[in-house]
Amino acid sequence: MLSFLAQSACRGNRPSRFSSLRAYPRPALVAKLLRERNVARFMVAPSGFGKSTLALEYAETVFAFDHVFWIDCASPCFLRDLDARGIVDGLVEVDDQSFLAVFEDVPPLDSLRAELFGAVLDDLLDRGCEVLITCTPAADVFADQIDRMLVGAGDLLLSDEEVDFARLPSDIAEISAHDVARCRRVAALAWGESDSPAFLELAASEELPADVMAALFALLCLGSGSLSDARRIVRIDDEVAELLERSYVYVGVDRVRGTFCAAPFGVPQIAQAFSDRLANLGASAHEDAGAFVLRLAEALMDAGRCARACEVMRCLASAHVRCTWLASQSRRLRDAACLLNARTLYASLDSRQLDAQQHLEEAVRCALLGENVAGSLAARRALACGADPAQQAVAHLVQLSGSVGEAAAACVSAIRELGDGPFPHLNAMACVVDPAFDEDILPAQAWLMAFEGAELAEGALLCAAKMLDDAGGSEGLLAVQLAERVAAAVARDVSRAFAATGSLTLSQALAACSFSRVLERGFLDMPGLDPRCAMAANRLERALSMQRMECERARARKLRSRASFESTHPDAFRKVAWGTAMPATPVPPRLTVNLFGRLEVKVGDVAVESGHLSRQKVRSLLALLVLNRGRDVSRDRLAAQLWPESSASCRRKNFYATWSQLRSALSTPEGDCPYLVRHQNGVCIEARLLASDVLELEEVCRALLFNRPGRGGWGHLFARVEDSFADELLPGDDGCDVIDGLREDCKNRLVDALVAASGKLLDSGDPREGLWFARAALSRDDSREDVYVALMRAQIASLQRTAALQTYFACRRYLADDLGIDPSAETMRLYRSIIEVEERV
Repeated sequence: MLSFLAQSACRGNRPSRFSSLRAYPRPALVAKLLRERNVARFMVAPSGFGKSTLALEYAETVFAFDHVFWIDCASPCFLRDLDARGIVDGLVEVDDQSFLAVFEDVPPLDSLRAELFGAVLDDLLDRGCEVLITCTPAADVFADQIDRMLVGAGDLLLSDEEVDFARLPSDIAEISAHDVARCRRVAALAWGESDSPAFLELAASEELPADVMAALFALLCLGSGSLSDARRIVRIDDEVAELLERSYVYVGVDRVRGTFCAAPFGVPQIAQAFSDRLANLGASAHEDAGAFVLRLAEALMDAGRCARACEVMRCLASAHVRCTWLASQSRRLRDAACLLNARTLYASLDSRQLDAQQHLEEAVRCALLGENVAGSLAARRALACGADPAQQAVAHLVQLSGSVGEAAAACVSAIRELGDGPFPHLNAMACVVDPAFDEDILPAQAWLMAFEGAELAEGALLCAAKMLDDAGGSEGLLAVQLAERVAAAVARDVSRAFAATGSLTLSQALAACSFSRVLERGFLDMPGLDPRCAMAANRLERALSMQRMECERARARKLRSRASFESTHPDAFRKVAWGTAMPATPVPPRLTVNLFGRLEVKVGDVAVESGHLSRQKVRSLLALLVLNRGRDVSRDRLAAQLWPESSASCRRKNFYATWSQLRSALSTPEGDCPYLVRHQNGVCIEARLLASDVLELEEVCRALLFNRPGRGGWGHLFARVEDSFADELLPGDDGCDVIDGLREDCKNRLVDALVAASGKLLDSGDPREGLWFARAALSRDDSREDVYVALMRAQIASLQRTAALQTYFACRRYLADDLGIDPSAETMRLYRSIIEVEERV
């Protein structure tokens, strides 16, 4: 016993298990413990709430680690000495003065041992000693004791100031401490490593009743929702709910609202902590582990959290259960645009245990994500598993969508054989996927003959989306008529589906977004979709786009890894997979250069903040290359434009120095610059890697000049003009004549487009929107008579005659004072039309 106490005592020294104090003091809790030093003070909370560190801070603050005994009650020696009734005598024998005794991690005690431990506490208090006890809620056998002080889980939660202790300034600016949820104020979660599984492993190791542990596990897996939904999976009575709300605050139970919102633990962390107890947890819910996990996944699917449902199945279910669940939920996952997680779940299974339909579902997922190689592989597996004719048809379509050359010809041949028999729609779908499939018939005509008049299936909707995105590429009335019929079928089916269910599938969403885009381009004049339907479609399309970008990033990482391996492990006999040449280097990220307003340069998603770009000549050179849109420009010409007053040799020297600084600013972390290209006599910027608001300006001006406004007008184009082109091109870079000239040219082109758009909107019977465009034109250039005329026309059409007269007088003053000329005949005609109306009135 004495040897045990000697190991537990820390008289005059800091305990060895706490070799260094944490940097986050909690003086408010220490002050609370100091208020009642003559009673036993219990700190009752799950592991990770900071009970031991608070006791350690109290021992240092009040006792300076002198006359302190730290007793590890998790050691079996504690129970041995408790049964022997020698703990108090052993402590007094070591230190006969008043001391602090810290009983850490007291385990659950039966009634006899609880009585013995209570006697120990009373004896120490009677001798004038102080006592601190830490334990979990399940081990708190003195909960009914009145003469004690309790510091519970709620008391140990971090305050706003303590939450900010370990946060970076950027995190504090993003979300204030006041907005941090209660479930995330546990010390181990806020101050520890967020991805560490230690907290959950300690939670899983607690000695809790089976129903409480099952409820805790279920709420962690579900993450958030209503308690009524969770009660359909596990038993959560009022007593269990009260315990979870009071002590296990990291699951976020709120009995008043009937909800829960747990801290954001990842499913792999939960699985690592609870996998050994999964069988017992299922038994507490009166079912086996597989059925228990299936019910959790089904609840997540019903709540619309498909990605987490896939993670729960992948990390917690057996291979057989995963295979069965994926087969039954593949279509539902695809409709919800949950493709990447479904692919991860598919990859966790042995492909030899899957049937043709499961391989085919994977092929369709890959095709939607743009993963042509993986999609073709899954399609071949489906064909090898004895697919029926309908499955063969879909597999060949997937192969055709991602194949070229002889492989595409083989798919075409296979589809022709199947399409002549029981699948009359197959040829139409193949025509849309590959227009070269049948040169005698337009893809739109084939689609209409096969699908028009019937409810559109998933494949038909995807084909319609592709055709509508391509609408406007063909010339003539026939193309417009076909597009109108396809768009009408899409609008009909999508509107019906949303009205019936309040939601859309992925194929319906893609078709709906393509329909909205073709209306925005002004190619068709049709009523748009219901705004709520359009928003639902946009959400699903964005989800798919994010997953496609993730696939692209994964491919880029794989290519970089492969290139690195091949460069360090040369092998003359290495063969490239699938018989196609894989690029030696990955595709560089896109370069974005925005010149209107403040110069903005980004490589991928990262802003370029190089000091070189602060130099005006470097910015001017970059602007000239961007404005030439990838065309070669002579080095001597650029040098003469940037340094017109210097000699030829000085120009050349200055140009190479500026070129080098621009390359350094745009270089990738690997040290190369794929965006700037230098030939023998000229230089250019790589147009394939360039995105710029200059290109957006051309697109907007072209649409305003040559398209016709749709039924909803051009509100979206006006918003783009006001958002992207509110300022001039590089307004702060003065002194370069060529930049000044290009700035004036861009302004004139935009004003020309705004004036033309105002006239088109007036002709189409939308004077209010025409007035917007005319005012925008005048705000950018008040030195053009045609702009004043456009504004007068719009004001007269909008019955704003007083404003039109004011515009006329402003125009006449400018022409007379600045130019010394009279207004044109058109201006005078508009003026007389206003005056004549006034006289008649």
